[in-house]
Amino acid sequence: MNKVACSAAIAAGLFAASASSASVVVYNGSNPSPSNYTQSANIFAGAFVSLTQNLLPGDTAQFIYTAITPLKIASIATSGTDANDGNDLAGIRFGFSSTPTDQFSTIVSSGGGSGWAGGTLPGLTMQAGDTLSIYWSDTGATGPVSVTASFDTAAVPLPAALPLLAGALGALGFVRRRAKS
Repeated sequence: MNKVACSAAIAAGLFAASASSASVVVYNGSNPSPSNYTQSANIFAGAFVSLTQNLLPGDTAQFIYTAITPLKIASIATSGTDANDGNDLAGIRFGFSSTPTDQFSTIVSSGGGSGWAGGTLPGLTMQAGDTLSIYWSDTGATGPVSVTASFDTAAVPLPAALPLLAGALGALGFVRRRAKS
C-alpha cells in the first residue's frame, strides 16, 4: 500500500511539473555551459502562483515576483523532479539569497528512475511594488532537474483596532458637531 501511495505521489508530481513546465529539455548526457534563467511574475491578493524551470547541471535560476496589491504569503512550497531516482535532487539549493542554502526536506524515489522532492520557504507580507526573489542553483546534479515554487496569496488583514478607532473618531465628531449646534 505504501508503494502505491508513493508511486501515485510521484506520478502526480511528475504530471504537474511536466504540465506547467516552461520548456522541453533534451539532454544527451554532455554538460553544456551553465545557464542563468530568470522568470518574472506579477502577483496579487487571492491568486495561486506557480513557476517552473528546468535546470541542467550547473544552471541557476531566479524567480522574481512583484506585488501589485498588498498581500500575505503563508508559506512557499518548493518541489523538484528528476530522472535519476531522486539522486540529482539532493544537489539542488534554493532560498531568498543569491547563494541559496536550503535543500529539499523530502526526497522520494520511485525505484523506476524518477524522483520527486519537496520543501518549504517561510511566508511573508508584501506591500504593492515590493519584489520577492527565489534563487535556485544546481550544485551537484548529473542530469536535468525540474524545479517549482508555488504559493497562495491572501489579502493583508486589516488590524482589528482600526475599524474601532475609525468608528470612535466618527462618533466623537458627530457629538462635537451636535454640541456646537
